[in-house]
Amino acid sequence: MTGCYRIVLLLLTCACLCAAGPAAAETLEQVKAELAAQKQINGLLKQRIETLEAELGGRKIPPPAASADAPRFEADDPEQDRALERTLVRRGTAVLPPGIIEVAPSLVWSRAGGGFMAPAQNIYGLGLDARAGLKGGWMVGASVPLLHREAPAGGNNTGLGDVSFTVWKSLLSQTENRPSVVASVRYTAPTGADFGSTPVPLGNGFHVLTGQLSVTRSIAPIAFYGTASYSDFIGETIRGIDLDRSGIFGLNVGVSLAVTPDISLNTGFNFSFEGRAAVGGTKLPGTRETQGAVELGVGVVLSRNVFLTVSGAFGVTPDSPDVTIGMSLPMRF
Repeated sequence: MTGCYRIVLLLLTCACLCAAGPAAAETLEQVKAELAAQKQINGLLKQRIETLEAELGGRKIPPPAASADAPRFEADDPEQDRALERTLVRRGTAVLPPGIIEVAPSLVWSRAGGGFMAPAQNIYGLGLDARAGLKGGWMVGASVPLLHREAPAGGNNTGLGDVSFTVWKSLLSQTENRPSVVASVRYTAPTGADFGSTPVPLGNGFHVLTGQLSVTRSIAPIAFYGTASYSDFIGETIRGIDLDRSGIFGLNVGVSLAVTPDISLNTGFNFSFEGRAAVGGTKLPGTRETQGAVELGVGVVLSRNVFLTVSGAFGVTPDSPDVTIGMSLPMRF
């Protein structure tokens, strides 16, 4: 019986081993698959840890490449207000950056209704203005006009007008608590023919010094500006008679709006007051003038270095020119 028992036990053991073999093999394949999956997970975790360590170390990890058709937006685009900035430079309420030169040819037409210092006339002008930005917030410039005047009572005249030279200085830059401030001094030379030499003058015949102070506050996309000025006339003799003109006080306020980065709209009010002129200390009646005009304009960036401005001024007082239309093309180098 013992031998038979041993034979039966051996057969049972072999049957158990045969039944357990496929299960063990299946378990081994599952373990291998799980190990491979875990290895892949570990690789991804390692890559993520390296990325985080690189960012903490100050290195920039490039993001995945975007589609070529996807639009790109810049949060702080330095060109965002370029039309607005160029408009303020043209007005003299901002200065050019150091090393930048701006040359602006211009055309202008004006119709004056009449006045002691500005008789009824049509004025056509071709001008050239040049400015250069210097270090320390300085800017210098010069302006040369060529004029053609038609006066119904005195014929017409064509030639050089009064040439001017200007120096600007940025006194304060805008901060959260204050506006920017720019001061300027302009000298106008009597290069144009005056009343002493022609019935239709092209210049006023005086050496003129003009001081101006401009304040600007920009709250994107709008810039508010205000300018106060005073012009002093240095004596003129007309046909042997000394004419003393009173100084001119001026005030200009307005706003410029950046409609887009390349287009700005401008509106403002220009006011000036001149007291009565005097001859030999005697005030001349009817020579006091008050001029006021509403100004409208648009500026368009045509290219990175070319800017187009079109402006109009419409008189609101009897002494003001009825209408003035101008266009200029500032080009930067």
